[in-house]
Amino acid sequence: MISKFSLFVEIGRVVVINYGEYINKTAVIIDVLDQNRALVAGPHNGVERHIINFKWINLTPLKVKIQRGARINTLIAAIKAADLENKVAALSAIKKINARVAKSNQTDFERFKANLIRRKLNKKVSGEVKKLVNIANRAAHKKAVAQKAAGHVKKTL
Repeated sequence: MISKFSLFVEIGRVVVINYGEYINKTAVIIDVLDQNRALVAGPHNGVERHIINFKWINLTPLKVKIQRGARINTLIAAIKAADLENKVAALSAIKKINARVAKSNQTDFERFKANLIRRKLNKKVSGEVKKLVNIANRAAHKKAVAQKAAGHVKKTL
């Protein structure tokens, strides 16, 4: 049987914390305690070694090669060897988090400027769509006129 899951809770799996004190930070699973909790640490970005519930984390496709219960210095060495910081920065989930944080930190004037840019772009796009629709309507009208002149028009009730 082929499993529909590709990401598993395992030692060395890199996770994104989505709740609590260390929200939006990455950590590495050091030990799986039971069905609901794991021991994680993220010395590369300030996440202390602590126990966390699985509901508070999102798994990523990244994995670091460490042994169960690895100490902080071993974990730091493994993170450097795996070039984890660059790989984490390339994840789409981290990019979305960074974009959300940047948007929430915008000032009122920055939001206003972004709104003006968005409106200007939408006006250009809708103008192009209208042009294409008009071209298609004209072509359909010409085709209908040509068919009518040739006597091929079906009468509809």
